[in-house]
Amino acid sequence: MKENSQIEKLSPVSKKDTNESKKNDPDKTHDLSEELEKELKIKHNEVLKLQKRLEYANERIHDVFNEKIIIEKRLNKLEFKDISLQFGKFEELKKEHNQLVHRLQVTKNQLDNARKQIKSQNQFVEDSKDQIEFMELVIHDLENRGLTDFIMNRFPESFNKYKKN
Repeated sequence: MKENSQIEKLSPVSKKDTNESKKNDPDKTHDLSEELEKELKIKHNEVLKLQKRLEYANERIHDVFNEKIIIEKRLNKLEFKDISLQFGKFEELKKEHNQLVHRLQVTKNQLDNARKQIKSQNQFVEDSKDQIEFMELVIHDLENRGLTDFIMNRFPESFNKYKKN
């Protein structure tokens, strides 16, 4: 929506306005360039936030993985105790064993979910990087537009592609 309103602002309304728009075209191009730079900064900040979230998720995976190892060690100890203590506490140990198996399954599910979340965040970061690179190209093309292109009111292909999106 925001991009459509910017495009409508930039498109000439009538032939009368063509002369006026040519006079104001450097300002519009400069304003558009500033707007794209602002959007670039916003996207960059979003990427930084996502990177922080990614770091947090990686730490969480590490913690869950360590907890999984501890639980597996405890599970092994309990299996040994189960064999040696077949008398008396058999039912209690079996219950504790089942609880640990359940906790291990829950931890594994959390680890799988964290991996899926990291994968989707990585994809989003990659998509954001692609968008930022495209916007940088548009800004670069607009800044390096020739005088004849400026006078003829011709825009680079990257800018036209940006307007379509």
